[in-house]
Amino acid sequence: MYAKELMLLNEDQSKSEVVKLLEEFDQDFHSPKVDELRETFPRYVALYTKFIFQPNIAVRGINPSLFSCRKADDLNEEKEVRRVTSLKGLHNINAYIEYPEPLYHHYLVKDIEKITSKDFIRQNLMGWNDCFIQSPKQGGMNFLESKAKSIDEKNKNSFCIDLINKSKLIANKFEYLTRPKLLIYAGRDAALQARWDDRYSLNKMKKQVKKTIWGGKAIAVKHFSYPCSKRSEEIISALNI
Repeated sequence: MYAKELMLLNEDQSKSEVVKLLEEFDQDFHSPKVDELRETFPRYVALYTKFIFQPNIAVRGINPSLFSCRKADDLNEEKEVRRVTSLKGLHNINAYIEYPEPLYHHYLVKDIEKITSKDFIRQNLMGWNDCFIQSPKQGGMNFLESKAKSIDEKNKNSFCIDLINKSKLIANKFEYLTRPKLLIYAGRDAALQARWDDRYSLNKMKKQVKKTIWGGKAIAVKHFSYPCSKRSEEIISALNI
């Protein structure tokens, strides 16, 4: 479905479409066509929160890192698998709150709780990433794409890059299926996927509040993995415009 078609769906229809998209991605991720990619990147997470139709806030990041610790050296594989598995498909977990170890989760909750509450975050904030495939390293998305291209070149196909691109397409569709009042892009790379082009620096993006075609607003902020004294002010300013 195209964006305009997705926007015609009601809440139940939108939720059903999200379920369908998640099931399709899960099948593609576990396809033998991308076995080699999964050897290096064995996990993915699509939704960080429960499905919310027309949430007050939606946060869109770049791609998942770890859910059980802050540094790869501290990884507990069993705990990580358990947490990632809990976030498969539609679920009722708010990973930002329930799995607080990652800095991204820590600063997101800290900054948004300043202007709302933890209960608001549980009930009124939805989150996902541009790409669902987990790559727990600094610059993880570049590493993921580089590895995918290398595998595809060796095998003379585009299966791995196609999977990444399908994830990004679904991430875009989530916007039109949920229609948040405020859409927050966490970091310049996330913002580049949808509403700005590469001529813009993050500082220039931050000065612009974009209007969405469903009547909401979209902003870019510094990535939540890093502290930012102005981020809460930027979010509350956009909410109040």
